[in-house]
Amino acid sequence: MTDTNAARITVANQKGGAGKTTDVIHTGGALAARGHDVLLVDIDYHGGLTCSLGYSDLYYDTDRTTLFDVLDFDQMELVNDIIVEHEEFDILPASEKLANNKNIQTLLEAPKSRERLGMTLDKLNKDYDYIVVDTPPSLNVLTDNALVATRSVIIPVLPETLNANSLRIFAKQLQSLEPAYGDVNRLAIVCNRVEQNAEHRNTIEEIKSAYSLPLFEIPKRTDLSQSIGEGVSIFGFNKENKRVEDARSLFNDIADLLDETFEKTSAPEVEA
Repeated sequence: MTDTNAARITVANQKGGAGKTTDVIHTGGALAARGHDVLLVDIDYHGGLTCSLGYSDLYYDTDRTTLFDVLDFDQMELVNDIIVEHEEFDILPASEKLANNKNIQTLLEAPKSRERLGMTLDKLNKDYDYIVVDTPPSLNVLTDNALVATRSVIIPVLPETLNANSLRIFAKQLQSLEPAYGDVNRLAIVCNRVEQNAEHRNTIEEIKSAYSLPLFEIPKRTDLSQSIGEGVSIFGFNKENKRVEDARSLFNDIADLLDETFEKTSAPEVEA
């Protein structure tokens, strides 16, 4: 039985390459660094989060019980057996089974097809402060499951015209879900890989004008990939320099928003 006070958040957009997985890992790291118990859920059929953090063997091992399997009514309680303990946070890893079109069609046609992930998370034995879900680079039944399970979303985007247009498509998807499943709280937009050029500045201003949401800018110069290459967030990284400090500051700002929104208090001894 999961903690009903756990804050559940989806990181999603309908376009690939917007930085979803990176944002999930570093936001999870920021939350964990301030003493929160965090679970990262990878429902992306590519398994980018799972593989980036060093669990490729679990992603490709389709003989084990996987995230896809525990979406079945009869196996949901087994979710507790497939969570792995990372040094910073727990992970519910993705599986190659999520990339099987036949499996996804079976899920799509099943009863309560978009409610399965939420029902599965309700079976968690451990009380988490935050559950953060990484999603596929498309709008499908897996993304819908994440949104219905969490009812809260952070939307990553690249500050380029075509990427910004994807926000409109994603907004329509949210609106299509809400009549049946309830409101989804738009928490923030995260602009990734921002450069100081006219296109990026103009696009960011257009986004600010169109959406009355907190907007975070992650500069392209900020080095976020090196820590992930070592299987940790920027908060678990053992190198200290200005770029690392800047990255931590940026994701601490996002964590501040989440703590304020969900009324969470950092542990005093690790307060950011």
